[in-house]
Amino acid sequence: MHRELTSTNSIQERDTTNKSRCAMPYWLGALSLSICSLVQASDTNMPTHEQLNRPFAAPPSARLQFDVKGKVSGFGYSASAKLDWLNSTNSYQVEQSIKAPIIGTRSQRSQGSIDSHYLQPHAFEDSSRSKRNLRFTPSKGTVTIPATQIEQSIPEGAQDRLSVFFQLSGVLAGNPDLRATGKQIPIWTVASNKQEAWVFEVENLSTISLPAGQIPAIKLKRLPRKPDDQAAEIWLSPAIGYLPVRIHFEDDRDAVDLQMSSYTLPDRTKP
Repeated sequence: MHRELTSTNSIQERDTTNKSRCAMPYWLGALSLSICSLVQASDTNMPTHEQLNRPFAAPPSARLQFDVKGKVSGFGYSASAKLDWLNSTNSYQVEQSIKAPIIGTRSQRSQGSIDSHYLQPHAFEDSSRSKRNLRFTPSKGTVTIPATQIEQSIPEGAQDRLSVFFQLSGVLAGNPDLRATGKQIPIWTVASNKQEAWVFEVENLSTISLPAGQIPAIKLKRLPRKPDDQAAEIWLSPAIGYLPVRIHFEDDRDAVDLQMSSYTLPDRTKP
């Protein structure tokens, strides 16, 4: 089954699960922005050919550990998260996992190739929600949801909801002019229920205090499409190849804040 890109860019019918039910599990997805927000997509901010062909420098391999604090419906929780990013020159693999009371450990993985100007995802997997899994076919310019076999066209340079953070890292690393306050970076982002442009705006460069210590970082925020959109902020550090060192989300009474507690080389012995 194949579907062309539509004005709403909806891949699946909207999830009717209410916000309070879906908030807790997906907040604990940690590094992926919430799919509970069902804002309709628009082509207005689709990256231009010029933006797609900017210099790109994928970050070096690393393992990042995070301390996580959040709240769901006003109730606080603490957790730990791990992010493994492996840059193999022509290919990449990234896996994020979070361990929290009650739900245990959950993980998401993205893998694909590293092209001259962007990451090219081939597969996205969610350990706890297989219906979110995606398969990309770069030669056809399509993405498929294995659970439904629905196939849809996607634009060049499209990212999944995990690779998007490392695409942002590579764009900042390769383009010093984009690190200035007010600069905006659009990245086309695909999920199992929709695809749209995420636009990140640079706020400032400062030294921030984290569990890992004092570290310089560029703060960016995702620009909302409407007032009740989820708020998202990310800090990327030039000291470690513009990898994320802090991520903060807020949505109504829910929030999550990930702060880096350690930075090491990844464990290459694991698949």
